[in-house]
Amino acid sequence: MTRLVELGSSDFVKFLSDLWTQRNWQTNIQPRGEGRFLIQGRRADGTKGMLLALPDGDATVEKDNIRGFIAHAKKRSIDVIVVATQGEFTDEVRGFATNHDVKLLDLDSLGETVEEEGLEELVKEYTDGDVYEKAEVEFGLPFDVPEPIANALESLPLESIRERLDGLSIPKKVPTVEELKSGSPPSVRVVVVAVLLLVLALGSVAALGPMVDGLGGPAGQSGVAVSALSVAPQESADVVAHWNARTTESIAIGNSTYAAPDGQQFVVVALEVTPAGSSPVSIPQSALAFESDGVRYGYQPLAASSGLFNGGLFAPNESSVVWTVYSVPQNVSTGTVVVAEPIEDDVAFVYNESVSTEPTTESAG
Repeated sequence: MTRLVELGSSDFVKFLSDLWTQRNWQTNIQPRGEGRFLIQGRRADGTKGMLLALPDGDATVEKDNIRGFIAHAKKRSIDVIVVATQGEFTDEVRGFATNHDVKLLDLDSLGETVEEEGLEELVKEYTDGDVYEKAEVEFGLPFDVPEPIANALESLPLESIRERLDGLSIPKKVPTVEELKSGSPPSVRVVVVAVLLLVLALGSVAALGPMVDGLGGPAGQSGVAVSALSVAPQESADVVAHWNARTTESIAIGNSTYAAPDGQQFVVVALEVTPAGSSPVSIPQSALAFESDGVRYGYQPLAASSGLFNGGLFAPNESSVVWTVYSVPQNVSTGTVVVAEPIEDDVAFVYNESVSTEPTTESAG
């Protein structure tokens, strides 16, 4: 349901008056005290209208709040009687209004009217450009998040997920891990986002394998806990990449050794790449990135070792093991390998601890 954005008190009253003007009413606004406003209207054919405006968005309108107004309007033989609020009407008020032929307007019904009649520009006269309310929601899940899933959530690239949600008709704000673990009662819309994140988390736990530290085993107290995020299903992906990772302070490639810069550490990601089709596949090394806490790191070039990634070309029906290296700050403890456009929908990651994270290429770039 489309809900009108909440307006300032005086703007709400003026908007209602303008809404009647759009319907060929001549209107007059009269303050009535205690946050109440009366809008009187008359049409050229002699039809008389009276609208009680209650702008308080926190108000719950009870029958006693409107009974006197309705009695007054009936006594004056008003043809159209309306009560409008930015708060809520009780069920008792709704029944009372129906029995006395009184129209009730709240932000939901006003939002529908604006949408149906194309009155967005009228609303924008009283806002900074907003027309419809953006959902205010509490994030959380109605159950405790198990520790393995919580750990996987910690390593998800939430910034990337936010970007991928931009085109979806669900809330764009992705909850933080702490918000997801808070246990506060969620709305249905939040559960959609929360479940999406859980699916991704479960994917990194079950489908993508466990996060790995510097030794390539289960994440422990040292090293970077690494996961990999891909959106392509393994059975339909153009490329399947079995992966493994480790953290190290230095890398030995042939006769050369490379030390991480001061305050940095290396994350070495090994990929066993297998094209699924009958044509060669190109995966630029720059299409892979390492993301942690919203920061995306490109691969670390190493002198005389450009052959680490096989030039990004992979022959069909053959498996090639390649390596890419990321230099990240020492305080980074979790991160995720992600695939960038335009091939993000082509690659499926599958965790495989048997893939060697020791580069063996000796090519000189």
